[in-house]
Amino acid sequence: MWLKVQPVLAPYVKVVNKQLSNIFGVVDDEAKGTSSKPIVDEESNAKGKEHESQPEKVFSVEELKNYDGKPGSKGLYLAFLGQVFDVKKGEKFYGPGGGYEFFAGRDASRAFVTGNFDGEGLTDDIAGMSDQDYLGIKTWIDFYHSDYKYVGRYYTASGEATQYQKDAERWIADAKKNKDKADEQYKIFPPCNTEWNQDRGTRVWCTKKSGGIERTWEGVPRRLFSAGQAKPRCACVKDFGAPLSPIGSNSASKKGRGDLDNPNLQEYPGCLPNSNECQVPKED
Repeated sequence: MWLKVQPVLAPYVKVVNKQLSNIFGVVDDEAKGTSSKPIVDEESNAKGKEHESQPEKVFSVEELKNYDGKPGSKGLYLAFLGQVFDVKKGEKFYGPGGGYEFFAGRDASRAFVTGNFDGEGLTDDIAGMSDQDYLGIKTWIDFYHSDYKYVGRYYTASGEATQYQKDAERWIADAKKNKDKADEQYKIFPPCNTEWNQDRGTRVWCTKKSGGIERTWEGVPRRLFSAGQAKPRCACVKDFGAPLSPIGSNSASKKGRGDLDNPNLQEYPGCLPNSNECQVPKED
């Protein structure tokens, strides 16, 4: 197994994952309303660019262990998906005694998004992760300029992509497609507002901003069944005019019932079909 080294662009990385917030000083993107791109220090970034023209070194994983920043080591590096970065400027974080010294001298890509920093969690194996995790991996790939040529974990010595690399690219691409589909579905069937009470159970209701999707209509709550999902979710459904979804649109458009005739929808038992709120029975 071989890896390729590239000087780090930002030694003070702010990880996008909530699991790393205590260690990395993360900015919560959902709370701040910002993008989930890791933030870099401009001065450090500028200095990092000075090294981009330096020759790149190719070495084995065993050699990488000699770059853990400990006394007598050759330097302080970390790897992400097979590409190695010089993090000497962040020695107080990555070096011995630092908050995340466990990233030094190794490729622990999986831990960047799982927050599992113990034992088997510190691995470069990203197989079997969730779509959200793969999207996090994609963010890190972009951040670490992953368009460079790898010659190790994912590529052969001749520069050809291995099957694992192809699988990794497919997993990430599929996660992006699924996210795009989910985003589109949320526009058509926005999530309901939800409130839970120990005595009464769950109440769901729709407004023009429910689910964080601003629109001109409120809709009525329905159970939406989606492929690949074990349980239905509550969706606010347009109940007038032309439908937003192409599924079931032929009959719905003639009746002016919006998306109510979509076959993936079900009414909540015991709730008025034309009400914008519903008290869901506890056994549901």
